[in-house]
Amino acid sequence: MGRFWGDNESDPVKKLDPGLREFLEQETPDNYVPAPDVKQPAPTASPSLSLSSQEADHSSEPKVPAASLYQDGRYADLWKTYKPPSNMDGRTSGVRGAERVVEKHHERGDTVQRAAMENCALENEALTFCFKNGDWKKQIESRLTMCSAEKSTFSRCYETQSKFLQALGYAASLEYDAEKEERIQVHADKLYHQMLDYEKKVKEAKAAGTEPPPLTSLFNPDKKSHVEGVAGTKVEIPGGEAVPPGFKPSKPLIKLTPHERELEIRSYNAQREQQKTYVEEATPFIKSQAEAGTKRQERAVSWFGETIGKWIS
Repeated sequence: MGRFWGDNESDPVKKLDPGLREFLEQETPDNYVPAPDVKQPAPTASPSLSLSSQEADHSSEPKVPAASLYQDGRYADLWKTYKPPSNMDGRTSGVRGAERVVEKHHERGDTVQRAAMENCALENEALTFCFKNGDWKKQIESRLTMCSAEKSTFSRCYETQSKFLQALGYAASLEYDAEKEERIQVHADKLYHQMLDYEKKVKEAKAAGTEPPPLTSLFNPDKKSHVEGVAGTKVEIPGGEAVPPGFKPSKPLIKLTPHERELEIRSYNAQREQQKTYVEEATPFIKSQAEAGTKRQERAVSWFGETIGKWIS
């Protein structure tokens, strides 16, 4: 047999790097050991068995936590290192908390968009059925104009409602509270229609040649308006909101209505606070993930070379 298999001295495994050999041994699957048949009835204890011997046998059985599906002691050796979530150390819980912050940050945009779509359901319905309503003349007109009026109304509703939701802190908390989120969503819709009502009154006052109604803040009605100089022009911003440094609105402030200016600044400040929280909470998690990836790559490169090591890691 020696000329077929060789001897132990020529075993190529011994020539491997100790770290690589340990890794391969860990990855090698254990021999399969079939579990005892659970359908087989357990043997009935003999009546002559004393109570003390039963207690001794029971105490000698391996203990398994309540999380195990087999409470008869099977796989007890695998549960020796098990720690319930409540007993995890602060580092593990901190990493999981940071991971949750990352997930929440990525989900927030979609959540705000869905809520804005719900608040603009009527405008969306009007746009959807624009081509189908009315007689044939109305349908031809809708096709020629591509429903521009309905499209403009829906677009403004969706964009403005999204900013109201962001400014009010919708989906900003890590702990989901359905009642709180619903109140914010309803309040955002209320503020949007208050803005539309004010714009309608201003338009009617101009048409009648009368003074427009006084301008008040949607967020802080008790605060006076703030006049800001922008590009050599003074613009009025309700609620005393100052233009933050580095602020870039969707349109020049001079082309926005006063309430739109206030909303743009409020939404920008809320997003900046959210970004600050995200960076503070998620940086440890992101850093630990990057360090773990670098260590894996370095170990793979030392085993398999630079080209293969970087590819598999």
